[in-house]
Amino acid sequence: MSRQTGLTLIELMIGVAIVAILLTVGAPAIQSVLEQNKVIATVNDISNAARTARFTAIDTEETTLVCPSADYKSCSGDWRQAKIVFVDSNGNGSRDDAEPLISSSDPVSSGVNISGHTGALVFSPDGSVSNAVTIKLCPASGDAKSASAVLISLYGRVAVAVDNSGNGIKEDLAGADLTCS
Repeated sequence: MSRQTGLTLIELMIGVAIVAILLTVGAPAIQSVLEQNKVIATVNDISNAARTARFTAIDTEETTLVCPSADYKSCSGDWRQAKIVFVDSNGNGSRDDAEPLISSSDPVSSGVNISGHTGALVFSPDGSVSNAVTIKLCPASGDAKSASAVLISLYGRVAVAVDNSGNGIKEDLAGADLTCS
């Protein structure tokens, strides 16, 4: 007599129940990781553009801008748009045909809210900026523990917010916890 192998209906139902429980528990964690990755990618994008602009300003000894742009020429105030870096030779705040595009990046995907500084970041020939800048990024869920920020000091130093207090929430330039509203 040959022995048959396989699963009984009860074994199959138990297996399906275990998978369902694991998915129910794991799905929110996966969603949180995906949101956090979107924020991190956007922070890296903006901070890299700012570092490039600062380096270019110092290297060329000319005012250099990084700003959001819908058309890769004029600056806007919406940091979810593409970012452009260019030397503003004539000081008009827009990229003209004679001003080459140093770098650019794609628009931000949905799921990230950006607030704080609006308009262009203007780096002087010495690499400094006229005002300290905080560009805050929050996930669509509004979870402050997944929030981050690009911080630019008056000297033009570009940094990414860190959690110095150990409470799981990163701080801005003044040391205050980032909030998402």
